[in-house]
Amino acid sequence: MQGCPTENGKLFGRNVVLEVALGCPDTVPAEADWKSLAAGTSKTLDFSPNTTNSDADDTGGWVENITTNADGTISFEGEVRKRDRLDQFGFGNFVNYFTTEIGAGRQPSIWVRVEVGPIEFQGYMVITALSTDGGTNDIVTFSTEFKVYDGTTVKVTKVEDEDTVAVTGVTVSPQTTSVVVGATRQLTATVSPTDATDKTGVWTSSDPTKFTINSSGLITGVAAGTGTATFTTNDGAKTAQTGVTVTAS
Repeated sequence: MQGCPTENGKLFGRNVVLEVALGCPDTVPAEADWKSLAAGTSKTLDFSPNTTNSDADDTGGWVENITTNADGTISFEGEVRKRDRLDQFGFGNFVNYFTTEIGAGRQPSIWVRVEVGPIEFQGYMVITALSTDGGTNDIVTFSTEFKVYDGTTVKVTKVEDEDTVAVTGVTVSPQTTSVVVGATRQLTATVSPTDATDKTGVWTSSDPTKFTINSSGLITGVAAGTGTATFTTNDGAKTAQTGVTVTAS
């Protein structure tokens, strides 16, 4: 062993993160308001779709089902620390908030967001379970559960890979070009930055009656005239153009 540094972030903590934020359902919290609930050990997202079915008028062997609603539920288990970390909401604040709301006769509801694989689930949810368990090693664990309180706040988005490099721009060369009817001319699209993850895009001709362009940027002259060739990136829809002149000979 050479004593090389070890990166444990990919294994520990990153995959068991649940964030909460105080507020009302009519205003989505600012990014700075979201805090990790606590050191998590497990999390579960269950959509629990409710269905109804009937075979009274079934036309075949299958019972036909219809989803009527979904009981979105997030379950989370974590460990209690003596002192909450500054970047965490913390178990102490969480329990204090819960008991304060109950004591005031209000629903203990809170903004919650959690990443599960490639998606992020966010919504205004009510706290439906909260319990603790003192372990044999003086490690106190807790579990809690959230259910959707306001369905209009639910938002599910795709989480971008942390290693993804977004496209910031594109250029096309040459900036102007000419081609004879029946001949071809190659255009080149250069995507920025050079390490962009997705450098693909689509070529289009402003007037296919004058010239066509294939998926690799090869122009073919059709009839004398002028037009514009455009390249649009698939990531970010960045565009660049070049003027095209088609001559008869």
